[in-house]
Amino acid sequence: MSTSYLSFASLTKLHDNSKYQVSPIGEASNKALSYARDPKEFSLPVNVASATKLINFLSMKDGAEIVMPQAIAEVQIGVSNWLYDQANQGKITSSRVNTLNLLKAQFSNGIVIEDVGEMVTNNVIWLPSFVKGYHIVGTEQQSFYIWMADAYFLLQYPYVSFTVIHPIPLGEMDTLMNMNYKQIEERLSRETAAVVSKREREATNNFAWPGTERNVIEFQIMDLINTGKFNVGSWVVWSWGNGADAEDQLYDQMQEEILKDSQYGRDKWEEKIPDLFNPLEFYVIPEFGRLGILNRTTGASSYSPIVDRETSMDIANVYLGPSMPQDHLIKSAQSVTFLYKSIQALFVGKTNNREGMKKVGAVIPDYQLKSSLDPDFGDMSLPTMEFVRGMENLLAAAEVVTPFSLLPAGVTRITRLDKVCVAKRIGRVKYVMFTRWQMVQDGLVKDK
Repeated sequence: MSTSYLSFASLTKLHDNSKYQVSPIGEASNKALSYARDPKEFSLPVNVASATKLINFLSMKDGAEIVMPQAIAEVQIGVSNWLYDQANQGKITSSRVNTLNLLKAQFSNGIVIEDVGEMVTNNVIWLPSFVKGYHIVGTEQQSFYIWMADAYFLLQYPYVSFTVIHPIPLGEMDTLMNMNYKQIEERLSRETAAVVSKREREATNNFAWPGTERNVIEFQIMDLINTGKFNVGSWVVWSWGNGADAEDQLYDQMQEEILKDSQYGRDKWEEKIPDLFNPLEFYVIPEFGRLGILNRTTGASSYSPIVDRETSMDIANVYLGPSMPQDHLIKSAQSVTFLYKSIQALFVGKTNNREGMKKVGAVIPDYQLKSSLDPDFGDMSLPTMEFVRGMENLLAAAEVVTPFSLLPAGVTRITRLDKVCVAKRIGRVKYVMFTRWQMVQDGLVKDK
């Protein structure tokens, strides 16, 4: 059996009642509250003093949603109340280690505290961004997370559900297969804003639950008759939960919905809507282990753009070797140097990237080592300039991101091949970069 609980500890006395403001600790934002269609609120009996109301977003048992037992909720409320009391006494500080040790010493009967997140302050008291552990119920260990900081909850909550509105009703998607681009254009033109809105209402039960986000994703729909011609279709996506790290889940769902009642196989749809059914993707392995010049003032360092041929594939073989043929790994791998701290990174395409796009050089054929401030930067194409700017952001993130840290805008944290990575879609290509933190954990890079 497997049981788990995901909750947020709401501490009313810490709420920021200023307009459009959310306290960094003890308060869940409106966006956070939308992460579940129907979050449940728990409290202690009315005659028992309590600073905490527990908001349970998800309780699961063997893969099915359940209602959180009141007894379990009361134990978690007790953890939150105790932390709040200790924080007000000044015993909870900015130290994760000390906070974890205090919790472990206090709670040992029917509950095990395993970890706490980064410490967060409202400039008065400190609390952990989350508490992780498990309840002991009979012979079962029932895992839990209790978040106490909104910003961390928004990024770390591990679930999301999607409702997708396809460019035309699913029952008609097969008709696109034998249409030319002019016929597709005419069909798409009939999906006016009013028509799409009506389909959205039907799919969301008349907007019964406030969604976390509504996004529109566009994909090229290829004309298989007139090679090179295509139309652009729009997919409306409603999400409930943390969709930032769930692009793979979303794409899988969109594919499955199209394939479910289609008379055509995946291979034909890969030709028809290639960026949905076989999106371009590259793994990126920065050379974080080759330090360059140390800045004696700040202690920071650049990296060396010189990489030994003898060892250049070592990390790639460790991370990618078990999951892809060695022949593909060797033929796809290309090293690219960046002006960002003079670092070099190895790019390897996923095994089924479509023909002609196995190497990153095919995506950025006009790449040059030029700063975005260089007057000649504009000599490169717009997609390549976008690549340069996007990779600077991704490299900076991969250098500092951990499993618990906040993320810079536009970058997501994903787990690939059981490794912590950061990812970013630049144009039509997704880049998945292994983090420096992961390389340190695996003993491939020395910690600074």
